[in-house]
Amino acid sequence: MVPFFLARQPIFDRNLHMHAYELLFRDSPLNANSGALDDDATTAQVISNAAEVGFERLTRGHPAFINLPQRFLEEPELIPLGPEHAVLEILETVQLNDRAIAGIEALRARGFTLALDDFVTGHAFDRILDLVDIVKLDILALPESEWAAAIERLRGHGCKLLAEKVETREAFHTLRDLGVDYFQGYFFARPRVISGRQLQPAQINLVQALARLNDPESSVDEIHELVSRDVALSVRALTHVNSAAYALNRRVESIREAIVYLGRDRIRRWVSLFVLASAGSKPDERMTLALQRAKLCELIATHGGRQDADACFTVGLFSMLDTLLDTPLPEVIRHMSLSGEMAAALLSESGGSGAVLACARRLESGDTARLACLGLAAGDLGELLTEAICWTDDSLRELGLD
Repeated sequence: MVPFFLARQPIFDRNLHMHAYELLFRDSPLNANSGALDDDATTAQVISNAAEVGFERLTRGHPAFINLPQRFLEEPELIPLGPEHAVLEILETVQLNDRAIAGIEALRARGFTLALDDFVTGHAFDRILDLVDIVKLDILALPESEWAAAIERLRGHGCKLLAEKVETREAFHTLRDLGVDYFQGYFFARPRVISGRQLQPAQINLVQALARLNDPESSVDEIHELVSRDVALSVRALTHVNSAAYALNRRVESIREAIVYLGRDRIRRWVSLFVLASAGSKPDERMTLALQRAKLCELIATHGGRQDADACFTVGLFSMLDTLLDTPLPEVIRHMSLSGEMAAALLSESGGSGAVLACARRLESGDTARLACLGLAAGDLGELLTEAICWTDDSLRELGLD
């Protein structure tokens, strides 16, 4: 588990109604960016951390303004979000080469709202003014005597205007009278830091998963195998597909189903993002045990004749989240939007998958008096435990994490 931080700052319309939030990178609770990471890594961290919290929960259903540095502009396929989530801010530091222009056009085609960040004066960005929807005007970098001319010029391109770094009531009223559409700055609210803790995907697993995802010959089974080996990636895939953004009428309860539902392209974008955002680390024993229990539950379900072995893998994996997160399991589950059946299996070992979990736990603890379950003899279950241990060891060894 590692801590994460990000900040959000509100953006208001002309009537001071909430319009959006800008999400800002932070690497400590001090409400500051130390500058230790480059723009690409900070954007990756912001998206990853926001997904961990949940975009709907974090922005209360409003758009999220997110910085778009050079690499994400030139490789727009890296952005895993849908246009309903984000307004993408083209940083003032980008170079408008042919790849960047092509990236802007690709993002517009995907339906994204685009903003140009920290605009002052000059003509360096004239070629994209007709391609962006919003221009953020840095009023502290522009003398007040030049505000009107800058606003009139930008209005000619049909884009909306957002005044940023507004620090006084007088500046707000002046800019509103000049026709500015949106406002952001310390006069309204300072950024608020939000923190949490998250499981980090193992870097080597992410790289291997990314290579497999980019191989057109790879099957869903092969991708499922790689994703299932990483506790953090598995949890994030399921949490993401069950988020409010997808508005499903049921809960996805297996990693395989999440992969199928999200599709190869969406999974590839998320894995690419985690590669940029995550620092690799070896799994501790708790993660090893979580994988082992998940595999054991899957094997018990399969050999017991159940049809939901994939979901039982998930139940086994999630049953260790209280240990992994150092948080009571009911509290963890409360934030995961699980189905009633899966929550009951985890909290009270009820239902079919709950019986599988109970069997796995007894097997792990050596409770031989009550070991036989689901029609499987104690000897058969012992062989399944050995198989689960070997699968976990082989998986970690193959990934270079043993």
